[in-house]
Amino acid sequence: MNKILRFNFVHQGKHENLQVAAEKSTGKLILRCTGFFGKESEIPDFSWDYIMDEGDWEKLIMAIEDAEALKWNVQYNDALAEDATEWSIEIHRLGKHTISEGYGKFPATYGQLYEDMLSFVKMKRRQVVPDPERLNYFAFVEQNGEKCPMFFADNNEKTLTFYGFTDDYNKDGSFFMNDSDWKEIHDIIDRFDLYSIYSELPAPCPGEKQDLQASVSLGYKPGRLVQRYVGYYPGFWEALSKEVRAFAEKIYSEGRKPADDNIGGL
Repeated sequence: MNKILRFNFVHQGKHENLQVAAEKSTGKLILRCTGFFGKESEIPDFSWDYIMDEGDWEKLIMAIEDAEALKWNVQYNDALAEDATEWSIEIHRLGKHTISEGYGKFPATYGQLYEDMLSFVKMKRRQVVPDPERLNYFAFVEQNGEKCPMFFADNNEKTLTFYGFTDDYNKDGSFFMNDSDWKEIHDIIDRFDLYSIYSELPAPCPGEKQDLQASVSLGYKPGRLVQRYVGYYPGFWEALSKEVRAFAEKIYSEGRKPADDNIGGL
């Protein structure tokens, strides 16, 4: 088999999405993982850009070779499938580019490659250690029935963005963030020990309010971690939600103009 230079594997299921892409010459490794939380694999959602550790490339190439992915057909499509899994793998070799893709249909060894890639992602996810010093993004989303308040704090753009926290849609939008705001967000994260939560692979969240699907995200330069809460933690989520809402009300009460209005006035 000719030497593989880089590859990109993408699996888009009904509820879960997985991407593993790597390049030998640069050592770049891209992992994207969403929708697995609450499933048997129990991987919290995350996206992360890595530089490969020793042995990572060999593990990935062995998975591709064991599945004989270079022998797969170009297309595997089930014309009758609806809302089915879509997948693809691109493999670049010296002077050659191979792509195989499908919708609702798979080569015989696809499941083997998928499980190997999933195992690799779980291993790398466990190596991610949240670093408070490099935090640059925080997001809070609370989907409870038809209501879905969202809050985003971006320390790179120095903006705070609120949607749906009140019935007054005029309050939705982005505001400039100052150092004091960012410190308050850090204080909330510390009080609820979110960094420790992200260091674990939690089991699905049980509870009475199964219509509640909420999440917290922590962002860093190399990527983003997302902690989803399906169901309800009365002691934890209610308290966190109360803190975030109080912070939003403080911003509203200060009468700050949306960032777009401020920019327009410059």
